[in-house]
Amino acid sequence: MLFKLAHGCPNCGGEIADQRLLSGLPCEVCLPEGQDPCRLEGEKLRGLAPYCRALEESARFRKLFERAVGHPPSGLQETWAKRLFLGESFAIVAPTGSGKTTFGLLAALLAPGRALVLVPTRLLCEQLGERLATFAEGLGLSRRILTWRGRKKDREDFSSGQFDLLVATAAFMYQHLEELIPLAFRLVFVDDVDAFLKRSRQVEGLFRLLGFSEKEIALALKSRKTEEDYERLRKIREKSGRGQLLISSATLKPRTSRVLLFQHLLGFEIQRAVSTLRNIYDLYESVPQEALLERLLEILPRLGPGGLVFLSEEFGRDRVEEVTECLRKRGLTAVSYLETSPQELMEGLREGRYEVAVGLAHLANPLVRGLDLPEVLRYAVFVGVPRHLFPLKLEASPSRLHSLLAALLPLFEGEEELRALAHLRWLRRYLSLRPEDLSRYPRVAARLEEIRAFLEAKLSESSFRQKLATSEEVFLEEREGELFVVVGDAATYLQASGRVSRLSVRGVLPGLSLVLVDHPRAFASLRRRLAFYLGESPPFREVSEVDLEGILREITETRRGLSQGKLPRYRTTLLVVESPHKARTIASFWGRPSQRRLGRVTVYEIPAEDRLLMVTASLGHVFNLSRRRGIFGVLPLNDHYVPLFDTIKRCETTGEELVDPEEVQERCPEGRVYDKGEILAALARLAFTADEVLVGSDPDAEGEKIAYDLLLSLRPFQKRIQRLEFHEVTFRALREALAQPRDFDLARVRAQLARRVADRWVGFALSRFLWSVFNRRGLSAGRVQTPVLGWVIERAREAARKRYRLSFRLGGRTFGVEVENRRRAKNLLKALEEGRLSFQIVREEEEEWPAPPPFTTDAVLEEAHHRLGLSSRHTMQLLQQLFENGLITYHRTDSTRVSEVGRFQVARPYIEATLGEEFFQPRGWGEGGAHEAIRPTRPWDLREVRSRLALGLLHLEEEREILRLYDLIFRRFMASQCRNPRLKVAVLRFRLEDLEWEDRAPVALLVSGHENFWERPVLFRPEEARPEAPRLLSVPEKPLFTEGTLIQEMKRRGLGRPSTYAEIVSTLLSRGYVKAVAGGRLIPTHLGREVYSVLSQNFPHYVSEEFTRELEALMDRIEEGQDDWERVCRELEDLARRFA
Repeated sequence: MLFKLAHGCPNCGGEIADQRLLSGLPCEVCLPEGQDPCRLEGEKLRGLAPYCRALEESARFRKLFERAVGHPPSGLQETWAKRLFLGESFAIVAPTGSGKTTFGLLAALLAPGRALVLVPTRLLCEQLGERLATFAEGLGLSRRILTWRGRKKDREDFSSGQFDLLVATAAFMYQHLEELIPLAFRLVFVDDVDAFLKRSRQVEGLFRLLGFSEKEIALALKSRKTEEDYERLRKIREKSGRGQLLISSATLKPRTSRVLLFQHLLGFEIQRAVSTLRNIYDLYESVPQEALLERLLEILPRLGPGGLVFLSEEFGRDRVEEVTECLRKRGLTAVSYLETSPQELMEGLREGRYEVAVGLAHLANPLVRGLDLPEVLRYAVFVGVPRHLFPLKLEASPSRLHSLLAALLPLFEGEEELRALAHLRWLRRYLSLRPEDLSRYPRVAARLEEIRAFLEAKLSESSFRQKLATSEEVFLEEREGELFVVVGDAATYLQASGRVSRLSVRGVLPGLSLVLVDHPRAFASLRRRLAFYLGESPPFREVSEVDLEGILREITETRRGLSQGKLPRYRTTLLVVESPHKARTIASFWGRPSQRRLGRVTVYEIPAEDRLLMVTASLGHVFNLSRRRGIFGVLPLNDHYVPLFDTIKRCETTGEELVDPEEVQERCPEGRVYDKGEILAALARLAFTADEVLVGSDPDAEGEKIAYDLLLSLRPFQKRIQRLEFHEVTFRALREALAQPRDFDLARVRAQLARRVADRWVGFALSRFLWSVFNRRGLSAGRVQTPVLGWVIERAREAARKRYRLSFRLGGRTFGVEVENRRRAKNLLKALEEGRLSFQIVREEEEEWPAPPPFTTDAVLEEAHHRLGLSSRHTMQLLQQLFENGLITYHRTDSTRVSEVGRFQVARPYIEATLGEEFFQPRGWGEGGAHEAIRPTRPWDLREVRSRLALGLLHLEEEREILRLYDLIFRRFMASQCRNPRLKVAVLRFRLEDLEWEDRAPVALLVSGHENFWERPVLFRPEEARPEAPRLLSVPEKPLFTEGTLIQEMKRRGLGRPSTYAEIVSTLLSRGYVKAVAGGRLIPTHLGREVYSVLSQNFPHYVSEEFTRELEALMDRIEEGQDDWERVCRELEDLARRFA
């Protein structure tokens, strides 16, 4: 047993040891013998009761499903069953062929009371009625099924209520709503909900049918809600006795504001998850423009049926018909998008009446956006490179100006780039505004005219035209005497090729995309634009270099029997991270996730290759040590120490963090408390319905303790729980981590337990002593905080001792010499002012200037304070945001190690592209270990990140400060991977009166290197030999600490950890023990001196640097599994007992 949870029993809410929870058991009071907790009888089964019932019902459902359908339910269907039997209402949004309708029908058939199945058409009504009758007969169920066809007997059965299950259309429901409401349906299943959602009154009627009053519906639809309204809605959601709702859709495209009812009354959003996953063989073949059509006719027979042909936009609508006719003459059953409706075209492709469909490579084309036929479509052929052509004579259209400005963005520099970025941000708000509507918005029209004029002026400049002539991303082309700006159309390529690689129950199906390249520069532009939007360019390969037939066989094989027979295993995975922002970032790697809420917890759902991924957040720590029980939260038990934890609570009135129930009663008498137990309850429901749980908290000891706490809390509800460790929030890192989850590291947990107890015992004991001495409860002390305060006091004493420094500028550099005697220093200053300084170059040497290592936590805090003026706490907040947005690696680290990914996938492409291949010099900066230095995760410089922000591809708060910090990290990392510059250095001998000294100064840069990213050498110019700006400075013997240098001292002397450096300095400032003066220098206050004096006199051992360093070393050994964590308790027990 490591520790206990005061209210952690999942059944009674009582005290429980971590060992019991690890075994998935409730406490010993509930279950003295280690048996199945669901066998508890009567009132003994409490908190676990709904889960035990759901397990029992799910097992029954599984058996009946297999009898009815002929095979067991899929993983997705089992997840839906658990949610159903927990009483949830929810949307079943899953790929075609995943068994949504089958599940909904069986759920309705097995519902304990009356059930209603709603469909869009009478034909579907009859079909599903027949399926239900077949299921019922096969299962031997005596459920009375009424399928509404409008016949006399149907009307009689309906009027008399002679049915258990009604299958009807949505129109029937609306017409007979008042008759249906009293029937109190226990379950309503809406199949193919998209048509249903088009009509607001149908949606409102559905909620009345479920048992919601018109008043409750009106509250949910209220446009401006108060906090009280949201609280009332929360209570409405929690009220029992409502009907349960299941809705099914493959696409889920809501078209009415009434969708808010689902969010506010049932707790889930009507919003589909849009997957952006691609599994495509990107191929190309260079073809002269005049031979494009002939090559298309040659290649299509090899590719076979299930194809889309996209003609370059400049072909125009007329050529679409011409090409379609040519294909027919060659024996292919082809159809163009112009010949029929999108619905008819889809049906024709699905039924095999058409082998190939022809359209234009344009985002508005129905073939580019509207097709979802995973079992049919296999390949796409682009006849000509998809590209945009912008005439130089521009119209004031927001969307056109935005597209052109985005395309030209790489060519702007300096102030013009910033201006272009500002224009892009503004244009994003008006992209849907049509030119013909501009007259209604004169201010918008004026700004658009300003942007149009800006672009036209730039495009008319000869220097800008020259950039276009050499650019690989955007260029000019003349057509029939008119000039056009040409840029590869990445958005259309991604959308159009994505039609042939769709998500299915077998994951993302492979597809083939072939670009017939008629314009090499346009193709190069397309590839660069794809790299910008995807983060990397798809690996295009020439057709001649691949096994085309083999690829086509694979594509065909994966689609074989897709909608028939047993469904493949498709897991549901719950991933729990610490922050909601990180959860949203991770879910967005696979597309645009849907959302639902369980209490205060937001869950993001997205299909991720072989699983449905549910991502949510624990909001950091969920438990803290008790303050009222034992020795400051630790129970001595049989010669052992057992920490006692309870859920973290926050008083909503005061904002104070509380732990024990007694604290809540005393400190938050109004009782408005937010308890992290609510998060754990929601996570338990999610864990129960999932196939597995992965915990992705931060990759350090603190993150491991959070992960272990979640493991304990969720184990009674889910047996498959593993740890996910990743050091950067990127798609690549997440995919690698998902492929190799690990077990929980108990050594790390024990080390964090030791740190927590040490911090609590030393901090609480010394703080209580200070309260009694000073009669002030706001004072604090700590095992690291107090020795560090002593350093600040000692440094202030040293800084009071002054020395004298003579300073002057010579040849563009500053030189100086220290003089101990003030009187002599004044005489030398006078001599310097009178021009009596002489110097000579003794010799010249060549030397390399070593590259700086990449940042560790202490180094970035120091540099951010020195160069950017940021406090350590603020810097840590900005670093957290950069990490959660996937821009940098994990920022709490003392390692300078750089992985191969960092060296060869981040540094190399950037350095070689900007400086040249010869400048790249990879350095590991250390071997082994999981942790890395702080580095960028992609080869994106400041300019690239700004572009992504302007285009809405990235969202950051405090942009100005965070970009300055990112730029610092990026440049430092690139410098660490760049070759060393070679310098010619002069050794100078100075003489002033009787004082002689030597100094060194670079006089020439012989070989360029990392100075391009980091510091440039200030060169000495011997020809400018006249000394300037002579000064006599009184300098301290040792400089006062700044926040940055104090943190570096902590690192150097082995006190604190990367995760606590900023927190310790911030505490010293907030307690008023030290204050910052000019230049950010830290000096102790009178209070700080008194506190340190009292503590060092009364507890010299516990506030000494040696004690703290030894304790840190002991904790490091515990983390490595080489020592017992309880040793910390034995070392500190005497101190803690004196004040507990």
